[in-house]
Amino acid sequence: MIKILLFVIISSNFSYSQNFHTPENRKLFADYLFCSKDYLRAVLEYEEYIKHFDNDTVLFKIALGYSKIENYNEAVKRFINISVQSDYYSSARLEYLKSKLFLEDYNSIIDFSRNNLRNNELKLISMSILLSDKNLPERNNFIFAFEDNLRTQIEDFFDHKINPPYKSPLLAGIFSTVVPGSGKLYTNQISEGLTSLVLNGLVAFLSYNNFKNDHTTRGWIFAGVGAFFYAGNIYGSAVSANIYNQRVDYEYKENVKVFLEAHNYFIERYEFCK
Repeated sequence: MIKILLFVIISSNFSYSQNFHTPENRKLFADYLFCSKDYLRAVLEYEEYIKHFDNDTVLFKIALGYSKIENYNEAVKRFINISVQSDYYSSARLEYLKSKLFLEDYNSIIDFSRNNLRNNELKLISMSILLSDKNLPERNNFIFAFEDNLRTQIEDFFDHKINPPYKSPLLAGIFSTVVPGSGKLYTNQISEGLTSLVLNGLVAFLSYNNFKNDHTTRGWIFAGVGAFFYAGNIYGSAVSANIYNQRVDYEYKENVKVFLEAHNYFIERYEFCK
């Protein structure tokens, strides 16, 4: 009797195991994982499923899963291969451009050539131009794809790209040549500028005072130190302007990315997990 019971238990477990690995059950489990945001395991299960069945939704969710785990190189390959006949073809094109944005492959986005470019695709292409080193097109040609409620912000991005609020390294150096530290004040480094002004002034005073009191050797020592600080103050001011400009570029790009994220990259939300 015990042997019979063991056989029944083992057989039922074996049957359950086999059942679990059917394509249909793999898909159900993958759907559960996907909605639980366990995208990596979901993708692996979906990959097994499509070995048996061709399913547009699953193919799109695989690509989307790779995007969610930030494997954008793999996501790009999958999105670009979504069939034209698929219900997700339009979304896949947008997701492809979004993945390219994350890869900072702006040239590929700008050169994205497909028939009948859609409005949201034009928006993403325009935004990639803002993030790239490419020249901007004429203003009206740039903003026409955006709705009226977005145009003010887009025009601000456009104007910033044309005329960024940079500081001139040459001007910073000249300022600090005339008045030590003033070049750093020009680049909004207030404390560094004041420190440079006080330090250069102090060393110059010590050099002058020693020469005045016939301490020639100490006078020359302080003069040498002063010359070193003075040259460093000029060079540091020019470097400070370059750092300031880099920060302007970084903050600008971050603001563009925040704008894109706030508008979900102009992609509709998906309802896979109602």
